[in-house]
Amino acid sequence: MGKVRQPIHQKSIATKEKIIKHGFQLMCEKGYHHVSTIDIANASHVSTGIIYQYFRDKHDILIEGVKRYSDDIMFPMLEVLKNEADLKNNFEITLREMIQKTKEAHTISEKAYRQLKSLQNSDEEVFQIFKQKEMETTEKIEAILNQHGFEIQNKKERVHFLMHMIDMLCQELSYHQHQNFNYEQMIQETIRMIMCLFYDCTTCKKLRIES
Repeated sequence: MGKVRQPIHQKSIATKEKIIKHGFQLMCEKGYHHVSTIDIANASHVSTGIIYQYFRDKHDILIEGVKRYSDDIMFPMLEVLKNEADLKNNFEITLREMIQKTKEAHTISEKAYRQLKSLQNSDEEVFQIFKQKEMETTEKIEAILNQHGFEIQNKKERVHFLMHMIDMLCQELSYHQHQNFNYEQMIQETIRMIMCLFYDCTTCKKLRIES
């Protein structure tokens, strides 16, 4: 196998990106261990020889796909925050939108989400990428809160907790579906607990009464 090369011309760059896109989609759909380089070549409409010009193996394609496309599946809540003009006065509404957006991403990309979660536990390189992405997302959300005048201590830690609470809630809403739970109430309780991380006790008590 020859040394992989970095494409320079626009057509070669587009070919490499096409392989990453279709290869990553295929691995998310069928599972990493059930996809071969030949499968990726067929899905990308290129020869296996072309693939080996740009990648050593399918694991290289997986890693590039995780870097490019995993944010939409794993961290969709960030886009909701970016689009809110008055976050401090609309935080409760925004949290509900963040939950809805994350639930939609889990539902639409259920196989991809499960596959990426599995790979985080079994593939050290994937784990490290997600660890870095998680911190980058935490810092981006913290920066947005700073822009909107949220003045609290330990903001980074609270943001990290917010992200995990929403993700865990949406796993429950999307995959588990226990019959004995009132999921609307669970959403409201999650919002209330997150609000308690960022507002005073008066706001939390008001939310408790309203729910």
